[in-house]
Amino acid sequence: MNNFDKNWRSAKKSIFRLEGRAEYRLPEDQENFAKWKKGETDLSADKEWQKSLKNAKTKGIAVQRVRVVQNPLPDYIKFQINVWQKNHTKSVEELFFLNNDDYKEIIAGLGFNPKDFWLFDDEKLLILNFGTAGQFTGEILIADQGMAKRYSDLKIKLLQRSTPMELFIKKMPQ
Repeated sequence: MNNFDKNWRSAKKSIFRLEGRAEYRLPEDQENFAKWKKGETDLSADKEWQKSLKNAKTKGIAVQRVRVVQNPLPDYIKFQINVWQKNHTKSVEELFFLNNDDYKEIIAGLGFNPKDFWLFDDEKLLILNFGTAGQFTGEILIADQGMAKRYSDLKIKLLQRSTPMELFIKKMPQ
C-alpha cells in the first residue's frame, strides 16, 4: 500500500489537496482527455475515486481541493471542470478555484515554494512530484510536524482566497 492509500484510509477528520500545475499528464487522464476533446465524456475511470469519496463522507471526513488556474483557462482545466461537474458535485469533495496571481501573492510571503500536496488531518503531509511535462514522478511523505503545520497554515490561506466551484463556474472565463 502506498503512502497516499495508507493516509487516505487512516484519515479521521480532513483531507486536503492543492493542485498548482496548469496540466497533469497522468496516464489515467490522457485517454479521457482525448475523448473529451472530441466531444465524448467517459466517466467510468472515475468510479473508484467516487467510491473513495463516498467512503470518506460516510466516516465524516471533509475532503477539499484547491485548483490554481490562470486565464485563459487551458483545455485541460476545462476538461477537469466538466468531469467534476458531472461527478464530484454529487460527492463529498469540496472543490475551489484560485487565480494564479492570487496564489503567487499568497506564497510570496511563505518563505518556501510549495509543491502540489495532500494533507491528511492537518498532520500528515504528502508532497507530490511531477516532471516538467506534468507526468507524476513520485511522492514524499514528510514526517516533520513543523512542515506539516506550515502547509496546514497555507491550506487555510488558500481556502480563504479561493472560490467554490459552483460560483467559479458561473463567473468562469471562457
